[in-house]
Amino acid sequence: MQTEKRESLSIVVNSTAYYLLSYLLVYMLFQFTTCIASNIFEIPNTLFYNRIEFNVRPEVWTFDSVKVVFSAGYAFLFLISITFLVVVIKALELNGMLRLFFLWGFIHSVSLLFGSFIVGAFNFEGFGIVLSYLYLVDTAKMLLLFSGFLLLIAIGMSMVKPLLFSANIYFNYLSPEMRPSFRMYQFVLPFLISTLVLLMLKYPTTLYETLLLIIPFFMIMPLFWGIGRFPVFYFEETEKSIRVNYRLVFITLGIYLLYRVVLGIGINIG
Repeated sequence: MQTEKRESLSIVVNSTAYYLLSYLLVYMLFQFTTCIASNIFEIPNTLFYNRIEFNVRPEVWTFDSVKVVFSAGYAFLFLISITFLVVVIKALELNGMLRLFFLWGFIHSVSLLFGSFIVGAFNFEGFGIVLSYLYLVDTAKMLLLFSGFLLLIAIGMSMVKPLLFSANIYFNYLSPEMRPSFRMYQFVLPFLISTLVLLMLKYPTTLYETLLLIIPFFMIMPLFWGIGRFPVFYFEETEKSIRVNYRLVFITLGIYLLYRVVLGIGINIG
């Protein structure tokens, strides 16, 4: 079974919309958690679309405030990732398109969590600020970097089957011959398109933020090897159609427009 060009485009558009929606939810929950944590230490802040500005002088920061403020969001990311993973596992054989939202949400939460360790190990941003206050030696930072990469790839390898099973949204079966094209339309192209969109929307971005947007690739990279070892996946025999979910597309466009306009001005928290 080969997908037509129009059907392929529909798969790309739907997956891209869910990629962007799930990213925004995970990213904003992370940002809000950081803002709330800073208020515990009475540190006012302003939330923008691409950063948080803390409205205090550098000397106000203490080790405890740095540790709590710049790690709270990552602790919450861990909880979010577990929540998304449970939903993905429970809904593994369901054919609803909404499952894509949780698949991408899991990938984003894990990528932000471990990506902050990987990039932050040699960058004074994000979790790297906490690491800098811990005065870790370069050897420890290198171990953290490589451990983060290995964990990302290992988690990605464990998610290969759930990712491939998302084909039941559109097809009645998924053969080894269909998997390369499905991988491209459902995951690779949405990742590339969404990354470019986010880079433009969040401009100007720091090197740290740019690298974090690239990290999800390491979660889907295991789809490039070994997917032919699985037998043919057979799904429900009910008739299925492949078309663009225009409501989803318009909701995504509206939410991102609101996000860019409102947070372009900034929201004062605390």
